[in-house]
Amino acid sequence: MDASSYKVDGENDNCGATLAAVNLNVLPDEILEFIFTYLPPYGDLEHCSLVCKRWHAIVKNLVRRSKHNLEKGLIDFRLRWEVFSQQTVNGGAGAPLSFIAGRFAHSAVRQDNSMYVFGGGSSSDTTFNDLWRFDLTHMRWARPVATGTYPSPKGSASMVAWRDQLILFGGWRYPSLHPPYQPWCLFDELHYYDLGKNRWLLRSSLSSPPPMAGHSATVHGDRMVVFGGYQIKDDFNVNSNDTWVLDLPEQRWWQPLFVGNTRPSPRYGQIQVELGKNHLLIVGGCGGANRVYTDAWLLDMTRDVWSWKSIAVRNKRFGAVHMWCNPGCKVNNYLVVVGPSPNMPQDFQMMKQSRVPVVGGRGPPPPNPLQNVPPRGYRIPVPDRRLGGGLGGPGQNRGGNIRPGVGGAAAALGPQEQYLANRRAILNQHMQQAQQFLHNSNVNNNNNNYQPRSGRLSDLHAPPAPAAAASPPSPPVRPNAPPSPADGDVDAAQRLQRNLALRCRDNEPRLPKRFDELYEDPFRMAAFNVPTRSRSASRDHNERIRRMEEKMNAIRNSRRSAPAAAQVEPQPLRAPSPKRLRCNVQSLFVCDISGILDSSEPALEWVEYKNFGVLKGAPDRLILSSLIAGNGELILFGGVHKETLTDITHHVSNSIHFLSVPRDII
Repeated sequence: MDASSYKVDGENDNCGATLAAVNLNVLPDEILEFIFTYLPPYGDLEHCSLVCKRWHAIVKNLVRRSKHNLEKGLIDFRLRWEVFSQQTVNGGAGAPLSFIAGRFAHSAVRQDNSMYVFGGGSSSDTTFNDLWRFDLTHMRWARPVATGTYPSPKGSASMVAWRDQLILFGGWRYPSLHPPYQPWCLFDELHYYDLGKNRWLLRSSLSSPPPMAGHSATVHGDRMVVFGGYQIKDDFNVNSNDTWVLDLPEQRWWQPLFVGNTRPSPRYGQIQVELGKNHLLIVGGCGGANRVYTDAWLLDMTRDVWSWKSIAVRNKRFGAVHMWCNPGCKVNNYLVVVGPSPNMPQDFQMMKQSRVPVVGGRGPPPPNPLQNVPPRGYRIPVPDRRLGGGLGGPGQNRGGNIRPGVGGAAAALGPQEQYLANRRAILNQHMQQAQQFLHNSNVNNNNNNYQPRSGRLSDLHAPPAPAAAASPPSPPVRPNAPPSPADGDVDAAQRLQRNLALRCRDNEPRLPKRFDELYEDPFRMAAFNVPTRSRSASRDHNERIRRMEEKMNAIRNSRRSAPAAAQVEPQPLRAPSPKRLRCNVQSLFVCDISGILDSSEPALEWVEYKNFGVLKGAPDRLILSSLIAGNGELILFGGVHKETLTDITHHVSNSIHFLSVPRDII
């Protein structure tokens, strides 16, 4: 019995293997190509191409099609984000694998089927000097055990791949709030990393660039071209627009000669793209506070004397902003930049302040609270404070003689007495305005456009001048008159009058402030500059709510009293509306750079984005991350939340996000 069962099982296994082999061989090329799309487009796909000629042709066609689909997806914004993080790896079975720490301002480059990441800033104001390798085939992190002279811990260094080596140059580190208290400095170190031997080599030459960080570098044949960067010259922080060239085989630095003085402005953090062996493109960068560039420059290296040329930028409204802290890379004929959503306010953007009325409504314009203030140069006639304690009238000198037209007492006042006199005059003026407001509210009951005072603190110390025109006479108001019960705004106006008296002490910071005063500050944030309802508006709002409650209760009672046959069946709930577009995520910006070298008038053009460039599964907004091009996909790694840069502990990321084309169903 057991033997027969074993025999049957063995026959079933052989039949299954035979059927699997037959089914795999009879599949058409389209089905095989679709199956291969589920393999990582790196080592496994290369191994499949070595099986037979048919599979080699299928894999070759798949690679060509994946590149074409990626370009088409960039134009149509038909892509998707996929995340690979430590949480997704540890969520599966098996022992936890080694994983890279979160970092920002690091250096990343792809070589063959691996992505290498060096250095960067940590979450606690320190920098790394470790080198990590991410296997794109098996999706695993590994830290090579390297020998030789290690680089210093730093970030914002440039790292490029050349042959079977990595070239690392420059960088910076800042002082730490925790041990070992590293000093803030820039580096001019040049390191070669041998991928075959896992060995660091430090190279030095007599003529080398100054210490720098935030520069850009690309490889053109056997030379590395470095542009811009942040430097320190003569104890001053400066930005550079110099160009340095490194002869990679000979390990020698030199500076080229240029035609004329046309060159980009000094900057750092720009995006540098290689356009063949003799051309490169510079886009964006930052030249300091409020100097964020969105221009483009082309460097021509075909002759012995190089030349810079400014490139026209089209469709700037669809272009990326802040291309100094957001990454970018080249995908064939397109420049891809990942940055903040365009509908969010950007850094270094000045918000226009607008004066919002306290309460909406139409009516006469609000009174100008400073229209009755005497002009500068006029001194208010106040009693003279004599040394003997007597008080003299205006125009009376110390000897008792009166000189008409001359305010001798006002001229003899000191700064403190003049300040008290000005404050007393301004207080009286505001009290008169409050009384005028009370009179208008009782007569016309129209106070929707009333604006509190918005004066300057310098008016308290400035010598006033005589009034240009007499103010309209104020109506008689009883000082101790009780508030009218017909209008609840009288009580609010009286409280406003008391607040005005207290706010006249703005120049004295030790005195408390009142929070219930509607003070119009022209420099406050527009987000908090919202209208405030008066009590009359609040009463109307409460009345509307009461009527709505009565109507709902009447409908509810009518349904309860209706017979069961007459009751209408409840309608099914509608599907919820789609979730509102997330704004604090990374958006995609695509620029067409195919017309730079092929036309007489070189220009680059930003592609019109869809849905504000936000794609499905977009990661949260991060800055100082890295973006590199893979095989038919883009790879985004690391970064830091900008809002946490001022905190002691930063919120950094160690996740990898893949941007690829959705798989089509046959």
